Amino acid sequence: MTPRASAFAPPLTRLALVVSAVALASTLAGCARRQPALEEGSLPFVFRSLNLRQQDLQGRPAWELTSPEARYDLSRRIAQALRPQGVIYAEGKPLYRLVADSGTVLNDGEVILLEGRIRLEKLGRQPVLIRASRGRWMTAQKVMEVDRHPEAFDGQGRLLAQRARFRLERNRLELRGAPQMQRWSRPVAPLAQEPRGRPELVVYAREIDWEPNSGTLEARGPLRAVRRPPGWSAERPPQTLTAALLQGNTVQQDYTLKGPVQLRDPGETLRFDGADLRVQAAKKWLSSGRPFVARRGPATARGDSLLVRGEDNTVEIGAGCQLEQPGESLRAQRCRWNWNSQEIEAEGNLEIQRAAAGQFIRGHQLNGRLGPAGRLEVTNPGGRVVSRFLVPKRKSPAPVPAPPRRGPEPVRL
Repeated sequence: MTPRASAFAPPLTRLALVVSAVALASTLAGCARRQPALEEGSLPFVFRSLNLRQQDLQGRPAWELTSPEARYDLSRRIAQALRPQGVIYAEGKPLYRLVADSGTVLNDGEVILLEGRIRLEKLGRQPVLIRASRGRWMTAQKVMEVDRHPEAFDGQGRLLAQRARFRLERNRLELRGAPQMQRWSRPVAPLAQEPRGRPELVVYAREIDWEPNSGTLEARGPLRAVRRPPGWSAERPPQTLTAALLQGNTVQQDYTLKGPVQLRDPGETLRFDGADLRVQAAKKWLSSGRPFVARRGPATARGDSLLVRGEDNTVEIGAGCQLEQPGESLRAQRCRWNWNSQEIEAEGNLEIQRAAAGQFIRGHQLNGRLGPAGRLEVTNPGGRVVSRFLVPKRKSPAPVPAPPRRGPEPVRL
């Protein structure tokens, strides 16, 4: 008698386990010749294929898992699968493709242990690759826990940590244990290749939550970031940045640094102190609606709002503009500076002070160019420009001494 196994009734709702028997794990000569020492079901069956499927409450497919070869232990309800492959659905549509080197199915699919080269590929217009070498998929809770080498790739970056939890129902990847966010400016196809070279930006955080489908990301700190833009030599020190929280979107490449934000660039002697700094990488914009102080060498810029536009090389201080350098200062309601052409514009309650000549200029608008040959012009449409400066007192010339007076002529007889 040769036992056959075609289906096993699972405890999970709407779960079908279909197996095709090929051979027994040991040679069985027949019912009459069975060894009495072996208990019924004590040896695993070897099957040609394994096929697990589950549906949601609406009858739509929730997930499926197949394997070209599996061993099933009837007494312990454990199936060991070789090269398992699966699909995870969202609202009945395929969302992720799953592959691994090996898998262990417990309780007919309640828990699936995955090992080896695990790949979870997000399907659709924004592909994402999640990799690991060991994970536990709890199908009923719709959670996959990874405790060995979790990392995720999108078109321009990588997330990695010591461990991760993927909440499939919420489509959220939670990275814990020294998580990092690495970014490159050059995009790649994440399912086909990895970013090459040293990352241009690395953000170190306490916790990172990321939604691969929408791109929503939150990194909780304290945060520390290291930035090396393209073309920087290895000898040049990197820029460093600190903040309390980062919120943004990896698809839109739009991020906001919350709390006290500090940026340091030792190579340019640049320091920035502010709050709620927004970085729009696609536009090459940097902006903030909070007061800030920026220093570069001996020069200082202050204001109540900031916009740095990388596409036309301009800095705009939209409120409370103050520019200071040794010996002179400028104050205005708004100002704009182009760091390529050195053109500068300022308007609104304009004041310029120069200590050397005691010069004070007040007007409404300033246009000009900075630099040795630059010329600044202050205007006040409809009014007049007030200019005050000190003129050094001229020293009076020393009096010319009078010629010596001759004595009276002697009386001559």
